[in-house]
Amino acid sequence: MKRTPGIIALAMLASIPALGQSPEAFYAGKDVRILIGAGPGGTYGIYSQLAARHMRQFIPGHPSLIMQNMPGAGGLVGLNYSYSVAPKDGSLMHLVHAEVLYETLLTKDVKFNARDYQWIGRFADADSVALVTRQSGVRTLDDVKKREVTMGATGIANIYALAPLMLNRMAATKFKIIGGYKGASEVFIAMERGELDGAGMTLANALAQHNDKMKSGELLPVLAIAAKRMPGMPDVPAMTEFGSGVEKALLEIYASAGTIGRALAFPPGVPADRLQIMRVAFQKMLADPAFQAEARKANILITSMPGEELAAEVNRIMSTPADQIAAARALHEDLLKPK
Repeated sequence: MKRTPGIIALAMLASIPALGQSPEAFYAGKDVRILIGAGPGGTYGIYSQLAARHMRQFIPGHPSLIMQNMPGAGGLVGLNYSYSVAPKDGSLMHLVHAEVLYETLLTKDVKFNARDYQWIGRFADADSVALVTRQSGVRTLDDVKKREVTMGATGIANIYALAPLMLNRMAATKFKIIGGYKGASEVFIAMERGELDGAGMTLANALAQHNDKMKSGELLPVLAIAAKRMPGMPDVPAMTEFGSGVEKALLEIYASAGTIGRALAFPPGVPADRLQIMRVAFQKMLADPAFQAEARKANILITSMPGEELAAEVNRIMSTPADQIAAARALHEDLLKPK
């Protein structure tokens, strides 16, 4: 059957059902997915559950918020999906993997770009700390320049291995990375046995799981694996205080995972008015007494950042000159080579 121009025009309009809708009309009665690139449990799950329970009431139209797990390849499966495949109409938010900027700049042939995500807001940073045991005899980073200090890690490619290896190059430290542990719990068992001197972990997990040992001095922080020194640890240097030029650029890129932390974003292409109403809803949720009470009761770290500020941080690091990025990538790849 021959189609008339009028039928063709109607079909085109039908393929864009959101055209001309107000955000309230669009979201009314809709399911909005919160995607995480990890399995159930863990901090990505914790923060997505908080959003699912508390953000709905502040979104016009009060849509249902539903979690969707998409684990695989350290978060890359979820990032590839949200960037290239997921709907771009505001019906999917992504609790983006913290390494999105790191992967964008340092991993060849990735199919996403951190700059293109539309940042709604951050629940908490994921800044990390290198901890050593009291029995190791190490008290400060200067001590690590005097003798070999063994640090446990699940693999050579994560920040807890890469940051100490970079310090060996730039600050004459003598960290030795022992990789191959199956998880953080196995690493800390090895520390308790005296098989390791220390390990890195997020400050949030350190405070939640080892706060008593940190207070008693059984575990001591020697390095902030972060963009700047941490509150409450003014004498512990941040890794970005070392090096210059390309080395410092690489450390800034490494630190970006802590800066992004646990943050909600839209994939590229979502209409600007829907981004704005989600940013407003996110900030209202953070200020809600019920949200704050649940976070306190569950000892969930909240070090929030508005979406506009987070986008500015991403753009700042993504604006690193291309020649520095290329050199940083080469240095990164050299660190990953078997020695």
